[in-house]
Amino acid sequence: MSSDPLREERLRLAEEFGQFFDENGLPRAEGRLLGWLVVCDPPEQSAEDLGEALGLSRGGISMAMRMLMRAEAVERAVIPGSRRHYYRLRPGLWRREIERRVQEARRTRDLALDGLERLRTAPSEQLRRLQDMRDMYDYLARGYQDLNDEWQAREKGAEDGDRQNHE
Repeated sequence: MSSDPLREERLRLAEEFGQFFDENGLPRAEGRLLGWLVVCDPPEQSAEDLGEALGLSRGGISMAMRMLMRAEAVERAVIPGSRRHYYRLRPGLWRREIERRVQEARRTRDLALDGLERLRTAPSEQLRRLQDMRDMYDYLARGYQDLNDEWQAREKGAEDGDRQNHE
């Protein structure tokens, strides 16, 4: 392990990301890699850099990166003059996360609505679970949309403030 305290803290954070992923039913390696890409310096890391930092095999890194790229959390980066593959955290990842949650909640609500429509002739007590599902995901969809709107307004205000400070 390095004697650089900042690097050691970054590695501990990456391990905590891995633990969080594992506790939530996701692969620990993907969590460790994502966590490292959140805190590493430089932000672009080759497979060799990732393997050295996290002690993962090239095959493990390759599989994990494919999953993270499919999830649009990570992207490949080009470093002029290098033929290696580099990876970095996808810009805007956290902003897109709330948008994804809005869409997932809407789709889940719509699935419940479809079920209620298709089973409309069933006794009401048999529809209770679908009604509960519809109500919860309708609530979540509206709540996530409100959070997304607030976040966008906050970012716009920050951009407007930055613009005014530079004028």
